[in-house]
Amino acid sequence: MKRIKSLVTILALLAMVGFGLWGCKKEEGGLKFNHQLHVVDNEMKCSECHSAGKDGKMENPDMDKCSECHDIDVDHPSDDCLMCHTLKSSMNDYSVEESVPEKPKGYFDLIFTHEAHEDVDCTTCHKGIDKQDSLSELEWPNMFTCKQCHNGEDAPIDCEVCHTKVRKEIPPESHHGDWAMQHGPASRFDKSCQFCHEDQKRFCNDCHQTQKPRDHIFNWKTTQHGQDATHDRRLCAVCHPASYCSDCHRSQKPVSHARGDWMAFTKENGHAEAAKHNFRSCNVCHTTAECRQCHQNVILRK
Repeated sequence: MKRIKSLVTILALLAMVGFGLWGCKKEEGGLKFNHQLHVVDNEMKCSECHSAGKDGKMENPDMDKCSECHDIDVDHPSDDCLMCHTLKSSMNDYSVEESVPEKPKGYFDLIFTHEAHEDVDCTTCHKGIDKQDSLSELEWPNMFTCKQCHNGEDAPIDCEVCHTKVRKEIPPESHHGDWAMQHGPASRFDKSCQFCHEDQKRFCNDCHQTQKPRDHIFNWKTTQHGQDATHDRRLCAVCHPASYCSDCHRSQKPVSHARGDWMAFTKENGHAEAAKHNFRSCNVCHTTAECRQCHQNVILRK
């Protein structure tokens, strides 16, 4: 029995260790580097480690550059190497794979040189990099970052200044095929639409006020629109003002109100179930005072 208890204890400890490792930060491909330790704690400048190459790209420091501050013995590796190299790197003759996150797809045709931006502080584009303690957590600048300066006044805003292929008049690859039918979810979760469609709300309204969305099928009005409006009314508000709903429902009751037991004098009736499920939808037409006015004088049957 004692052996069994000991075995259970060991397995539990292993599970806890495994869970802890699972929750750890992702290990870098080959290097461990703490920007905060160098930039903030030791007050080093970015240019002390990074320099612009001939093609304008910022080069990462090599071993020679690191050895200016660190005592490195290349011919006799030791445990000290693990201060910068990952265990994976040490097991592979201290080779270094890509240690930073992969560049976003939007970088495929980017024209960029650090030389042209030498007067711009590094943290303007690489926000928070001076506080990062892991290479795997670094984030690449996006269009919102670039538009801080590329706004048409401080710097040009034309697509061809930074991109070889992207143009406002040429739809992106994602816009091909059935994009017109599938663009809805993307427009809600991706804010990049505004880069080409500057007055995005007007652009959407011009189309949707004349062309119904594909989910507005033949039974949309009678059975479906209420559920979707309850789920997210912001989508409805793109085309319909709040008065659109109330103006209609004042003269035409919802389909649910046609239930035989909708106003029955029983504890479990139609309107009670609906109110318990989502009382907010009731408030579109009814006030809480209206409920109290009725229920003060009504005795419900069990």
